[in-house]
Amino acid sequence: MQSESVAEETPLEPSIIDQPSSVMDHRTTNRCRKRLLHLGDSLFSLFIITPLVVAHWRGTWGWMDLNGPHFPGWLCFVLGITLHTTFALLREPLNAALALARNAPKSRWKTVKRWCVSRMYTYAFSMACLMHWRGGWNVMELYFAFNLLPALSISAFCLVGLVWAKSVRNLLAPPFIILTDRKEALFSFPTRFRMKVLACEKAYHPPWYR
Repeated sequence: MQSESVAEETPLEPSIIDQPSSVMDHRTTNRCRKRLLHLGDSLFSLFIITPLVVAHWRGTWGWMDLNGPHFPGWLCFVLGITLHTTFALLREPLNAALALARNAPKSRWKTVKRWCVSRMYTYAFSMACLMHWRGGWNVMELYFAFNLLPALSISAFCLVGLVWAKSVRNLLAPPFIILTDRKEALFSFPTRFRMKVLACEKAYHPPWYR
């Protein structure tokens, strides 16, 4: 007796054509809105934030140049490295303390202290970056002056080091790369190997948190 095999019919998933027009219009509107927001964020970063950052750097750098005896090259270079290292080691403890403070009962005084500390941290970090850069430039000018061959030699040496560490992308700067702000932890910043440094097992509470 010959048996007949009947293929099971599987319902087809609704295609884009079968979807209601209201859903399609909603998706199109959201897509256009995201593109406009992204464009506006990029323009705001380019024409508002970038000039303010450059003005802060150039103004502070120029003020240090006018008071050169108080800001020697080696002092700025070493102090900038020290502050950078300190901030890198305190990333996780400060983030943990900030997260605990947010989950704690609301207190206006603690909120004000946290706001002040975060602004002081941001300014101190900017000063560390600026002193690191300015100190490095001044040290190179001190030992290599403005001669072409030493400048090319030190540039090639540093480039080889960046290639070896796979960190050449750190040479990118606006307008070749634009990073928009995202909702991230205040004390968090990327490092080469993205390692987390925990000072101790218990959560660290800075003096301003008490």
